[in-house]
Amino acid sequence: MYFGWVKGRAGIEGNELVDTLAKEAAVEDVPVVYDKIPREVIIAREKKNGFHIWKRQWTNTGKGAVTKAFFPSVRNRLRQKIPVFPEFTTMVTGHGTLSSYLHIFGLIGNPKCPCEEERTTTHLVFHCKMLRNQRNEIKDKKHLWQLAYDE
Repeated sequence: MYFGWVKGRAGIEGNELVDTLAKEAAVEDVPVVYDKIPREVIIAREKKNGFHIWKRQWTNTGKGAVTKAFFPSVRNRLRQKIPVFPEFTTMVTGHGTLSSYLHIFGLIGNPKCPCEEERTTTHLVFHCKMLRNQRNEIKDKKHLWQLAYDE
């Protein structure tokens, strides 16, 4: 194979056309022929945009106080690999089968825990005397006790 310089408009077929198109492209606005964005770039951009939207909503909402106590930072929540199951959702939202939540809707008469305190997520996770042993067992396994605040 041999590469060499060829003088423009030297009578070689196609050379004059290429030369003309190159000059036009240099001085005129030529429509972009290839304007596709790689899929990976779009995915990364949308993840970043979605994260910022989520973070702004999380910061600005007045709702979800119980959940925010467990996950004050969206970034840290995303880093945690937590399997979501009904009991977990009940605990981090304060909704579900907690007696304090059911009492709000008049579904049960007494919202108290057997230890006579109001049975809320905060009470069960941090204060219930009846669950002290389980709480201490979890605390001993530091990697499992990743809550936003201490007892």
